[in-house]
Amino acid sequence: MTLELGDHVWYWNGNISLDQNIPRALWFPGSNPHDPNDYQGHGKEIYNYVIHADEIARGRPHMRNYEGSFAWLNNNPGNITGRPGGSDFGQYPGKFNWHNFLIFPTWSDGFNAIALLLRSMAYVNLSILDGFKKYAPESDGNNPVAYANAVAAALSHEGVTVNTRIGDLTDDQMLVMQYKIQEVEGAIPGDSLAWDSEDIPTEIASQLPPSVRVPSRPRALHRRTASFDIDVSAPVENSGFTGGLGGPHQGGHQGPNWYIQYGMDIGADEGTEVYAAFDAHITKFQPHNPAQDNGSVYGAQIFMRAPNDMMGGFYTHLTDVPAGIAAGTTVSRGDLLGRVHRFGGIPPHLHLALVEIIGGAPGGQYVGVDLYQLFLDLELAEPGTVVPVTFWQDGSDPTSS
Repeated sequence: MTLELGDHVWYWNGNISLDQNIPRALWFPGSNPHDPNDYQGHGKEIYNYVIHADEIARGRPHMRNYEGSFAWLNNNPGNITGRPGGSDFGQYPGKFNWHNFLIFPTWSDGFNAIALLLRSMAYVNLSILDGFKKYAPESDGNNPVAYANAVAAALSHEGVTVNTRIGDLTDDQMLVMQYKIQEVEGAIPGDSLAWDSEDIPTEIASQLPPSVRVPSRPRALHRRTASFDIDVSAPVENSGFTGGLGGPHQGGHQGPNWYIQYGMDIGADEGTEVYAAFDAHITKFQPHNPAQDNGSVYGAQIFMRAPNDMMGGFYTHLTDVPAGIAAGTTVSRGDLLGRVHRFGGIPPHLHLALVEIIGGAPGGQYVGVDLYQLFLDLELAEPGTVVPVTFWQDGSDPTSS
C-alpha cells in the first residue's frame, strides 16, 4: 500500500486504517456496536492523519473539542460532504473522510468550494434564510435564523435581506455568507507536521509516496559557525555482526523521511545485543508488539537525540528492550538498547538512521547523513573502538577522524 495525496489514515497503537470510520469492531471487539463513541477508553489515543502536499495534518476529530477538527484536517471549512461520482468542487477526486466529508488540497480550495456549492442548483434559487436552514438546520443544534440575520445585517447597506436569492449575490456579497458558514462550522486547528517529522508513526511514514512532497515554504538552513563533535561506536555487538545489508537510498530506503531514506541495515545474528552509538536522550519510544509485526515495520522503535539536540538517530527491528528505556530517559554511548529481532524470512539486522539538525531541535532543519561505511568499519574494528565525528552545521557531510 502506498498512500496518496488526500488520503486519510486512522491510527491507534501501531494499527492503521483507511476506512472512513474508525474500525471499532476490529480494534475494539468488545465495544458496543450501538454506541458510536465506545472506544473502550482508548478514544484519546486515536488520531486521524490527512496527507497533503505541504504537510501531514493530525488531529482527534472524533473527540469533542479536541485538536484537529474534520474541517481543519480536510481543508474543508464548510464541512462539505460528497459521494463517489458527485459534483466537483475542487476536492481531491474520490477522497472522503468520516461522514463523507470532502478533502481539499488547500484551505483556499475548500473555502472557494462553499461558493461553488451555494451557486449550484441545490442552493442557487433559495433565499439566504432558506439556504441556512438547509445548510445548518436547527435540528442539528444550529440557529439558521440568526446566521441569515447576521449576513443580511452585514449587507443591509446594499439592499440585501434574508429573503435575497442566493443566486443574486455578487461575489463580494457571497464572501460574507462564506465567512459565516466557515464560522458556523468552527474549524479547530490540529498539528501540522512536516513529511519528515518524527511525530509521524513509522506505520504511516513507510507508506508515504516519495515524489509528491511540496514544501509549503522554504525551510532555509540556519547557518552556524560552530561545528561540534560526537563520539560514536559500533551499534551492534561485534561478535554478532554478519555484514552490511544496504545503506541510505538503497533498496527500500527511499524518501521522504530521513529515518527511512538514510537507513543503514547492519546485519547481525538474531538476538545480538544493540547499543547506543552515541550519548543521547530518548525523544520517542514505541515498544515491540509482535502482533503488529509486518514486512516493513517490526520490532521496537527508538528515536534519540544528542545532548545538544543537533543530531539524532532512529533504531528499529529491536526486541528485549530494557525496562528503563522510555521517552525522556538518557542513555550513554554503549548502553544496551535491546537485541536484534528476526521477522519471517528477512535477514536479521538493525535498521539505524542518523540525522543532523541544522539550528538544533525543535525548529531546525533535519538533514539525513550517510555514515554507513563508518559503521561497517566500526563493526569490524576492535571492540570498544570510538571515532569522533564532526558535524559542520552548514549542510555539508559530517567527517570522521
